[in-house]
This record gives sequence, C-alpha cells and structure tokens, in this order.
Amino acid sequence: MRYAYSLIKLLIIASIFPLFIFPQGQTGKLVGNVFDAATNEPLIGANVLLEGTNIGAATNVEGKFIILNIPPGRYNVVASMVGYTKVIEKNVEIFIDRTTQVNIKLSDETVQLEQVVVVAKRPPIIKDRTSSQSHIDDRQIQAAPIEGLRGALDLTSGFQKDQKGNYSVRGSSSYEVNFQINGVEQMSSNTSAPATFGTEKSDNSWKYDVNPLGVQQLQLITGGFSAEYGNAQAGVVKVVLKEGAPRFTGELRAEYRPSGQYHYGPYIYDKNNWEWQKWGKFENWIARKNEIAQELKLDIRYQWYKDNDPETYNRLVENEIKWAYDLWVKNHEPSEDNVLGVYDYRQYSYQRYLFGFGGPLGKDPNLLKFYISGEYKRNPTRLPTPEKVQVTQNYILNLTYQPLPEHKIRFMGSYQSYLGGIWSGSSDIRWSGLAFTPPGVSTKYLVTIDPVRNEQTIAQTINWVYTISNTSFSELILTHQQERYELPFRYLAGYGLEVDRADSSKDPSGTVLREGSWWEKDFFRAPFSFSTNYYQDSRTENYGIKFDYTNQINSNHLIKSGISFNYWDMINNGVNSSFQANSFVARNGFADYYKAYPISLGFYLQDRMEFEGMIANIGLRAESYNFQARVPVDPFYVLYPGTDGPGIIGNPETKDSETKYIFLPRIGVSFPIGESTAFRLQYGHFASMPIFSQALSNKTWVGWQGIGNPNLDPKKTIQYEFGLQQTIGESNRLDLAIYYNDRVTQIGSRNIAAYTGSRNQFAGFTVDNTPLYYYLSYANNSFGSTLGFEATLESFGTKNWSYRISYSLSQTTTGNYGASIIYPDNTRGYSTRNFTGEFLASWDRTHNLRTLVQYFWDREEGPEIFGIKPLADASLSMTYTAQSGVPFTYITDFGLRDVVNNRRYPIESSVDLNFIKNIYFGSYKILLGIRVMNLFDNKWITPMSTNEDINLWVEQGVTMMDAGNNPNRFSYLVAPYRAFSNIPRQVFFTIGFGF
Repeated sequence: MRYAYSLIKLLIIASIFPLFIFPQGQTGKLVGNVFDAATNEPLIGANVLLEGTNIGAATNVEGKFIILNIPPGRYNVVASMVGYTKVIEKNVEIFIDRTTQVNIKLSDETVQLEQVVVVAKRPPIIKDRTSSQSHIDDRQIQAAPIEGLRGALDLTSGFQKDQKGNYSVRGSSSYEVNFQINGVEQMSSNTSAPATFGTEKSDNSWKYDVNPLGVQQLQLITGGFSAEYGNAQAGVVKVVLKEGAPRFTGELRAEYRPSGQYHYGPYIYDKNNWEWQKWGKFENWIARKNEIAQELKLDIRYQWYKDNDPETYNRLVENEIKWAYDLWVKNHEPSEDNVLGVYDYRQYSYQRYLFGFGGPLGKDPNLLKFYISGEYKRNPTRLPTPEKVQVTQNYILNLTYQPLPEHKIRFMGSYQSYLGGIWSGSSDIRWSGLAFTPPGVSTKYLVTIDPVRNEQTIAQTINWVYTISNTSFSELILTHQQERYELPFRYLAGYGLEVDRADSSKDPSGTVLREGSWWEKDFFRAPFSFSTNYYQDSRTENYGIKFDYTNQINSNHLIKSGISFNYWDMINNGVNSSFQANSFVARNGFADYYKAYPISLGFYLQDRMEFEGMIANIGLRAESYNFQARVPVDPFYVLYPGTDGPGIIGNPETKDSETKYIFLPRIGVSFPIGESTAFRLQYGHFASMPIFSQALSNKTWVGWQGIGNPNLDPKKTIQYEFGLQQTIGESNRLDLAIYYNDRVTQIGSRNIAAYTGSRNQFAGFTVDNTPLYYYLSYANNSFGSTLGFEATLESFGTKNWSYRISYSLSQTTTGNYGASIIYPDNTRGYSTRNFTGEFLASWDRTHNLRTLVQYFWDREEGPEIFGIKPLADASLSMTYTAQSGVPFTYITDFGLRDVVNNRRYPIESSVDLNFIKNIYFGSYKILLGIRVMNLFDNKWITPMSTNEDINLWVEQGVTMMDAGNNPNRFSYLVAPYRAFSNIPRQVFFTIGFGF
C-alpha cells in the first residue's frame, strides 16, 4: 500500500498540471487507395489531407494510404498530386474504433481543369463490425426527443433501465457498463445508501448525463468488446466530446416545462383524502371530545373544573381542542414554512440551461483550440422530497495543443454535481420520493426525515500523443478524479424534543402537535425523530496512469498494446437511523465506516487484422486488483470492541487481503461477402471488480451486522455471439444477432453465524452451547445467464430522413449455490445443500423494442405557404418504445411450492416527439423547439410490493388507485399515486441562440 501511494505521489509531482482519467479508443482510422482515373493504375506519393487540419498521409508504392488516430466526425478528404486535378471527397465520416475506406481517382489536369468535388456515401455494410454496436452522431443526438445523454441509451434495445435509474446490458446486473466521457470512466465509488450494507441509493447513473451540445459522437457496444477495455462484463459506452473547430462556434439553449402534477392519481395533499375527512374538520374533533381530552390529559389538568364547573370545563376543553385542531392543520397543510416539510410540490417548474462554445486560440487554428460546454438543470421532484428541486450541473473544458506535427497534448477538466435525495431522482414513481410505501408507512407528513444528498466529482485529464511515424504512435495518459458524497444531519422539529412538545399551556406557539391518535401512526410516520434519518461523508481520490502503443505494421495488421494502473484513496463514514450512532458505541441505529487504498492493474495485447474477406479483432487482457484491506483471520470470531455487543470481544488478528488475477481472451471476426452481406462471430471473457461496498463495508448494530469481503474474486461473463448484416434495397441495413451470456462467479450474499455477530440477530448455539449471531457478508456464490436474439433495421445514405428500429427477444435467469448460512462447527445439516436456486431474473424483460425516426429539412426545403417555407432548417424526431413488464410471483390457492416470477406485468410503451426550428440571420441563428414526452399519456402499472395488492390486481384488475371491494385497504388510503410508475405527458419548450 505504501509503495502504491509513493508511486502515485511521484507521478503527480513529475507532472506539470493536475491530472485526470484516460481516453481509450476515442479515434478512428481512414484507409484507401488513389488511382489514375484514366489507367486505373495506383498513384505513388499522392497527398491525402483532411481539410482544415494538419492530419494526412502520402500513398505508398501500391497507391495505398493509412491515416491513424483521427478524432470522430465529418471531414472533407482532399487528394492531390502534381500533374493531376485536386479531388475533394466531402462529408467522409470517421467513427470511433472503426476503419473508414475511401478510394479516390485523380484525372490528368490537362484533361480535367477544375477540381472535382464528390459527396461521400456511407458503405452499405460495416465490414469491420465484429460485435453488436451502434454509433449516434451529434446531429441525431441534438434532434432526438431525449433530455440528456442518458436518453440516448434508451434508443437501443440492448440497454435497459431499472426502477432506480441504473442501466444494464443484455440482462446483466447494474454497474457492468464501462461508461466513458472523452475516455473518462464514470465510476461511482459509493453506490449505497448510508449504513445499509448494499442497499443502493437512487439515480447512481446521474454522471452519465453530459451536455449534448458538447458531444461529437456516441458509441454503444452491447456485444463483446476488444481487449483494451476492462472492468466491465456487459457493454461499453463511449462519448467523444467536441475539440473545437477552426473558427469560433457556439450555442446557448434554455428549456422550460411548466409547473404541474407529474404523477397519476389524486394530489397527495388533497383534502378529500381520508385523513383530512377524518381529522381535517373541527366538528369531527368535537365529536371525539372525550377521547381527545384524555389523550391531551385535559381531564387531569382541569380536574377541578371537571368536578365543580362542568360548563367551564367544556369550554376549556373545546378551546384546547380548537388549538390542537389548528396546529394539526398547520402541520398537515402544505406551505413554505411548514416545519415538517409539507409543501405543494406542484408549484415548481423545470428549467434547464445549456451552452457550448469553442474555437482556436491564436492565429493558427490547429495550434491551440478549445471547447467548453456546460449544463445547469433544476428538475422538481414528482413527489414531496426534502430537496424539492434536484439540481444537476456539469461543465467540461477540452483544450488541444499541437506545438509540433508529431506531438499533440490534450487537457480536459470537468466538474459534475448533483443535489438530490437518497430515494428520489428516478423516473419510476417508487424511487421518486416517499420511499418504501407500501408496505411501510408514508412520510408525506414528515418530508424532512430524509436528508438532502450532495454529490460532486472534479476531474482532470492530460493526454500526450506522440506520432512516431505515419504508421505508429504512442499515448501517455495521467489521470485524477475526486469524488465527494455527503448527507449532513439536520435536527428536526418534533414532539420528541421538549421544546417542541406542543400544547396550549406549555407551548402555546408550538410548532408540532404532540403525540396522539390524530397522527394515524398505522398509516403515516409521526414526527418523533430528533434528526434526519441518515448521515454520510464519503470521499475518494483516484489516480491513474496508462500507456498505449499502436503500430500499423502493414496494411493487414494493426497491433495495439497497453498497460494501466489505478489507485484509490477512500474514506467512508455512514450512519442510518440515529444521529448518535457510530461504529462501536451502540445506539438505536446502524453505522458503517472504512478507509481503504485499493489498486488495480491492467494489460492488453491485440491484433486488428484486415483482409479482403475477413476482419478480426484478437486480443488478450490481464487484470489484477487488491483492495488493500485487512481481513479477519477467523470470520466467526471477528474483533468487536464496541458496547452492548454479544459479550465476546473476538480475535483482533487480521491479515492482508489477497491479490486477484484474471486472464481474458477475446476474439471477434467479421466475414464480409461482397458489398451487401457480412457474417460475424464473437467470443470473449469479460470481468469486473466487485463494487467497493461489497468488499469494504463494515456495518455494526450491537455487534457486527455486515462485513464486506475484500477477497472476492472477479465477476466474469463468457459471451458468445453470431451476427449477420444484410442490405435491403439501396438504403436499408438489417443486423441480426444471436447471443448467449454465461455469468459465473457473480456475487451474492451469505449469512455467517459468528460469535460476534449482531446481538439482535440470534443464530442458535454451537455444540458446546455458545450463542451465535448472524452477520451478513458476500461471496462468489451467484450465477446467471441470458439467451437472446436482437434485430436492428436502420437506414443509411439517405439525405433527409433516417430511422433505426431495434428489437430484442431474451430471457435472463439468475441463481445461487452453496451454503446460505455458514456455521463455525460445520455440523448444521441445512448449512449446505445439493441444489441450486435458479429462477427467472426479477429484472428480465422478454421483449424490448426501440424505434427512432427523424426527418431533417435543409435550407429552402419543405412545403411553401404564401412564399414562406416554415419547415426549412427544421427537424422532426419521434421515438417509440415498448417493453415487457417485469415478472412477479403470484401464488394460487393450490399450494404451489417454489414458484418464483410466474406472472408478468403488462407491456410498457411510450411515444416521444421533438420538433426543432432554426431561423438563420447570416451566420447567427435562433432555435425554437418543443419536446413532448409520453405523447399519448400511456400508463405503466407499478409493480406491487404486498400480496394483497398483487392478488387484487391479478384476480380483479384493481390497482392501488382503485378502492375495489376494500376501501380501507392500506395502499389505497396512503399511496394511490403509486398505481402507475411512469411520468404523465410532459411538454418542454426550448429557445436557443447559435453562431
């Protein structure tokens, strides 16, 4: 650990700037031939240049040229040679990790006097596609009906978003996607809620949203990926940002959605709700006068009047009840000064501001250039939350400096922040606030119980590319990322504190009504807490270094190799349920604390082979990691020096965590047949580290309640894929894929019956009658698989319109094996088992359909009305999504056993629309837009969490919004708004300015 720390410090001191995370495969390649137009002979020494750049090459003795390391985008390719007329091939597209081929014919200048301009066409098939992937360029992203860049993931059927807002690929679990923004892997070192031992907080994918105005190209890989990408089992998302054009360009946008109610069902604080009907009318309090007088102890306080002056006693009681009623209304009625946080959540509007600006710095447009983009978003929560409005910010600066043709230096600095809640932020109603209701009681009258979450990531990257020759280059990257995740405690108003124990004699200006039946504690959480429920202080510093070497050794082989090293400096302190809780002083709560210094090392070697009838990516990757944590020597006798534990201190002896290694072979082969067909085969091993909380968390609760496992093995997936590309007509391409993903050594939970487990979790006795107590840990005792078929039909080479239809049919299963409970004496018969529990995964969605259709009108195009073309310089985009509902378990009266996920919720579908109109004034433009989400207001049934609700839904079609035959049902009374999970129709208005 000390060696790693010293190494990182040395790297930082040796560098000039603060440094940050490494780009991987963010460029493409251009190859081709230059011929004599008359003789068709190859031309030797012809110059090929990308217009507006200093990127180019000369043809060899065979008339071939190869240009490596080209940033993605559209270029004009200029070919010239003495004695020949110059040819310009316009709009040649360069894609991430792909080879673009251009063949150019030059004519003798004595025959052809003027330069020739040719518009490039997209190839009918992608010959070098060796796995399932797609590219989305800046034009498509900005026109699509999506809010942020995360929305682009929803355009591919291989990506699925769960109820918390996290993404999976082809049936994988969360956190198995390598998501890179300009090469910066968007990792979250802490994905859990405080001291919950593995319970995820909401919206951990917030870092995936980056300003679309700054995006040049997006690549989504859902099949196997090459050996240079690591720490992911399922897929890769690569976002390449703009670097800055030879001239200044920029754009500003503002987006607005009116305030309103954005959930189905009644307003949560509607006075027609049953609690208001019962307690919201003063006459109802008077009708319960005697019971309320006893609860307020008025019969004791005014005992003399009760016995001697009944009339005065009744008047005093009514005054006290009126005071209590007024305070009840004050506590339950929405207002900005409600001390319990009750407010009208419908009053806030959505606001979003974006900008992008870049260009050259100095006279030479290729010497020093920049691009800066940013986004500020205020998104009101759908339900009452302590934060009320979630604020997301991201700002990114790209700086490119090329002092010499062989040397290129890139610097990137970024700032991302998120202000929200632990249980809010998702588009799913279950994770939009008021969490865990049902089955838990509602916190709608105690909104302040949860704290406000603040996350921040600051990152820097410096990247030095050295072009050794026309066919080889090296790349050195130094990286740094700082993460902060905080949940500060707040003291709360409540009757639990003496100063707030309101009654008319002790506290006539009281803020919170004292305990009583009027709080309806069987349905709503009463304000008895001293403080907010959670506390979190998590800080992580990540340092990395990576070196890559690329060599096009000949026209058929591109060799690439690299090595990377990462180091984390982490501290985590979390508390659940009580502000007094800490790791070893027992209180009514849970605590989680750790410090750690994990390291990881990666190495890869790959060969990209390109032949006329075969393109192959063959590589081997090696990965290693060590969490550098101390591990108890005896897992049944872990040291617990805290108070009120099980009575045994345990063994203080520990040992170093183990270093884990894994080797990952990967091969992908494409077999193009002519210009209209290509087959592909892909096989590979893919692995990821355990997430940090699984390895490092240590949770106490009068003993150990949870202990992470730093010796967890890597999670591994073996992928198989067979694919086919086929052109249909002149502008349509069909891609079919059959795949199987076999997930092994996945991570599951395991109970350990120990001497120093949580005193509140009794596990029995040993053979010598010593008591045992459970604590939870993790093991590589889980597995799973996905078998699937994907079909994608898309257009190419069309001028105005484009479409992409993506469909997947799949089934995902998951299971676990081995002992579910481990005992120290190993004598329990039920501590082992001879069967595996494999079931349909709870997140499985059999059918997924994603459709994107876009139409672009250029200048002077579109229908004309009274001499005006209103659709000129406009775009119209529509998406249609449909997916199977998730499975659930329904047990009939026939006593079926071991039935899991035997039913499925209805299909979920939605149509989104976006229209953008550009109005030009010379080199300036004004942008107007309207975006409609869930155009037809489709409703998605919310998966239910109680057997009563499930039975009513299956047998009678009754949702939580319906009374059915039981109008006193808990979910109907407390949470009818949860009947449908998705967001009702939303209309966004956009205005912008560009130049």
